[in-house]
Amino acid sequence: MRYKSFAAMPHTRLSVIGFGCWALGEKSGWRDSDDAESIATVHKALECGVTFFDTAPVYGFNGSETLLGKALKGHRDSVTLASKCGMLWDENRTIRRDLSYAAVRGDVEGSLRRLQTDHLDLLQLHWPDHAVPLEETARALHELLAEGKIRAVGVSNFSLADSRAMQRLVPLSTYQGLYNLLERNPESYHNIELEYRTEREILPYCLETGMAFLPYSPLFQGILTGRFTAHSTFGADDVRSANPNLAGTAFARYMAVCEQLKPIAVEAGISMTHMALAWLCQQPAVGPVICGAHRPDQIADNAAAADVLLSAETLTKIQEVLKKNAM
Repeated sequence: MRYKSFAAMPHTRLSVIGFGCWALGEKSGWRDSDDAESIATVHKALECGVTFFDTAPVYGFNGSETLLGKALKGHRDSVTLASKCGMLWDENRTIRRDLSYAAVRGDVEGSLRRLQTDHLDLLQLHWPDHAVPLEETARALHELLAEGKIRAVGVSNFSLADSRAMQRLVPLSTYQGLYNLLERNPESYHNIELEYRTEREILPYCLETGMAFLPYSPLFQGILTGRFTAHSTFGADDVRSANPNLAGTAFARYMAVCEQLKPIAVEAGISMTHMALAWLCQQPAVGPVICGAHRPDQIADNAAAADVLLSAETLTKIQEVLKKNAM
């Protein structure tokens, strides 16, 4: 496993492949997720040198954090533990954004209990909440930093303008956003409009500030593994069924590009998964790539991508395919 350090996190070495814990456990909403196997997958990640774990209260409606806390017993001091705040839900599991002072503090206290720890290495503001002034959110963050309950702050899915505004109020260490080979400047995620353009705006911003960029959905929810075809479908019990890019003409277009990328991976002697993850690892400012996994073999395969270095020739061929398809 390779590791990186960033100017905005000078005392932390981050594994270039991280573990994204949205799909952790039976409560996650992801098909085929199992509690016991999820814990085994976390343990396998540790064996493979993965040190960065990314979760959130809303993942599995507290289920992900609870399971991760169990899985990391005895390993807390050897990992960088990141969670999020600002996504609350009611008894019907209707989710709303809330970055108010009370919500931020409440989320952190709950996360600490579920994760069985006295601090988060990184707290990320999950989505922007334009109903709450940034100053109010920043007041809660400053208190949590002073109390040692969080060690660093990051933003996720924020516009460039709001990121800069928050940076003036609280030092930011990371930015988490949607980014993969096929979604380089995406305009939406699961029908949610995105207020930023990753490659055009956020990566240059991270380079400028020394922040680590944490790409989520690095394999486009599995599409970039090469295991699917244009005829693949996702059932109602699979959260991917809610992604409009994974159905209809949009899905067909993405799958057509995947078919053009496959020969490049074959020629390089690597899998599509390794090519997609290695491509991200070689992008400027990219920190831990947030990889999800259901089984130990999946996280082991993801972790192995950290040792893949794409040649200039392979990178050029990838770029030609993306340019030809206006990706």
